[in-house]
Amino acid sequence: MLRLLHIEFIKAFNFKALWYLFLIYILALGIILFGVETFINDIIGEGGRNLPITLPKMSLYAFPLVWHNISYLAGFFKVFPAIMIIILVTNEYSYKTIKQQVISGLSRNELFFAKISLIFATSAIMGLLVGIFGFILGFLNTETIVFNVVIAKSQFILVYMLEVFAYGSFGFLIATLVKRSGFAIGVLLLWAYIAEPIIAYKLLGDWGDFLPLRSIGNLIRIPNSQLMKIFGIEFQEYISSGDLYIALAYTLIFNLIVWIIYKRTDL
Repeated sequence: MLRLLHIEFIKAFNFKALWYLFLIYILALGIILFGVETFINDIIGEGGRNLPITLPKMSLYAFPLVWHNISYLAGFFKVFPAIMIIILVTNEYSYKTIKQQVISGLSRNELFFAKISLIFATSAIMGLLVGIFGFILGFLNTETIVFNVVIAKSQFILVYMLEVFAYGSFGFLIATLVKRSGFAIGVLLLWAYIAEPIIAYKLLGDWGDFLPLRSIGNLIRIPNSQLMKIFGIEFQEYISSGDLYIALAYTLIFNLIVWIIYKRTDL
C-alpha cells in the first residue's frame, strides 16, 4: 500500500494546479477560522444594543469547544479535497496514463487501492491542518490549560477526516464515471449545491437528510453555544452513531461502485 501511495504522491507533487488549489484551501480556511469569531461578536454587539439583556460574546475557540466549532467551519471547505481528487483521477484518463500503468504491470486492484490510499492520505493531511489550527486557536483563547479539557471532544477532528474521505470518495466516483476534469467538477458542484438541496426540499419529512452528501454533512452539525443556550436552543453535543453508520455506508457504496467499474470495464 505504501508503494502505491508513493506512486500517487509522485504524480501529485508534479501537478502545479493541485498545489495552487491546496494553497487556496489553506488560505481560505485560515481567514475564516481566524476571523469568524470577531465577525460574529461584532454582529452580536450591534444586534444586542436594544435588547433588555446583554448578550454574551461567543468564545468559539476555547478548549474543548474549539474542536467541534473548527471542524464544523472546516466542513464548508471539504469540496476542495474532492476537487483535488477529481483532478488527479481525470488527468489520468485524459493522458491515458491509467492504461499505461496497467500495461506496466499494475493490476486493477492496485490501481483502485492506490486511489483509496491517496484519498485517505488527503483526508489525514486536511485533518492534521485543522487540528493544528485548533491547537493554535485553543491555546490563544483558553485561560487555563488542562490536558483532559484540551483533548475532550477532539474526536471531532477524526470525524472531520471521515467527512473529507467520504467527500473524496464521492469525487472519485464522479471522476471515474465522467472522466473529464471540468465536467466532473461541474457535476460535483451542481449536485452538492443545487440538485441535492432541491431534492431534499421536495422530499417529505426528514427524508432529505438521507441523501448522500447531506448525510455526510450531518456528521458534524451546528455546534452548541452560550448564545443558543440563552434562547433554549440545543444543537449537537456528540457524534450520532446513526449519522456515522450512514456516512460509512455511503462511503462504502461510492468506492464499491468504482471498484466494480475498475474490474469490469475498459479503463
